[in-house]
Amino acid sequence: MALDLNYKPIALVDTSTLTEEEWLAWRKKGIGGSDVAAALHLSPYKTARDLYFDKIGVEPTVEQPDKSITFAIGHLLEDVVAQIFSKKTGFTVYRDQTMYQHPLFPFLLADVDRFLILPDGRKAILECKTAHYNMQYLWANGSVPRHYELQVRHYMSVMNIDVAYIACLFSNHEDDFVWQRIDRDLDDEENTIYFLEDFWKNYVCLRKEPPLTEKPDLVLETIRSFSGLADKNAPCIQLEEHFASQLEQIIAWKEEKIELDRQSRQLGSKIKSAYAPIVELMGTACKASCQGNDGIYDVSYVPGYREGISKTQLSQLRAQYPEIYRDFADVTEYRTFDVKKSSL
Repeated sequence: MALDLNYKPIALVDTSTLTEEEWLAWRKKGIGGSDVAAALHLSPYKTARDLYFDKIGVEPTVEQPDKSITFAIGHLLEDVVAQIFSKKTGFTVYRDQTMYQHPLFPFLLADVDRFLILPDGRKAILECKTAHYNMQYLWANGSVPRHYELQVRHYMSVMNIDVAYIACLFSNHEDDFVWQRIDRDLDDEENTIYFLEDFWKNYVCLRKEPPLTEKPDLVLETIRSFSGLADKNAPCIQLEEHFASQLEQIIAWKEEKIELDRQSRQLGSKIKSAYAPIVELMGTACKASCQGNDGIYDVSYVPGYREGISKTQLSQLRAQYPEIYRDFADVTEYRTFDVKKSSL
């Protein structure tokens, strides 16, 4: 498929006039930028099946964590990110609260954070992000997390724009800030559209659940969310015979893991025994150095701090202040998979 670049995006709806519920309803009409990675089975946060259920209006059976405050903060900080980007680059940044639609692939939608004008007069895209400070390594050496890159490239496709920037703020200081330029890649775009069209036409439109091919933790969370909480009174499920070889493999892997865990604990103990005399010599110091025959060894023994509450303190809180405990304590379900083999 050779891409036809002779098009202008369709202004679908003015999002400034929409309630949150109306905006979410419009998003269900197609694939937006933040949906792309999930549709391609590449999202670190959700599966393609999660996205499929969202598009057809199926709600999870299990109540999901409330992320409304997190999303609200993210939207508020878009202005801050845009202002810092403008200050550092000199570009004039502006907002266009319009949801756009690709005229040739109407299931592709774009709700772009900001736009800017390049020195040559062309319009470009600015995607504004915030991230935790310890996530900076994902942006090192000019890198952009793949799921964000896919989002930006999707916007370029819908808007028929050749240049975009993505900017990310990592703290409350403007020096903890990066931005990267992304140029349009038509080969990547063509390939992405092919798979997005497959997701939309062959799964969403046909009401067919996409396969679960993502990382196991994501897959299991999707299954849990839409299957419901455990029912201890439910009848035993009789699996077909072909699962026997798979269960046998699981038993073997679990036994292998037990042995590897044992070896890991032994190695951990040996390492601690080896560095204990060094720690004693260091005392309260956090750094040490040793010159060997073929190099210098730099040693660090730095403190870390975590805030938490012990089980004893939690029990005391529950006993002494039960109402406060009930207000803040969450009960979440987890399930443990186990296999035991018995003779016939």
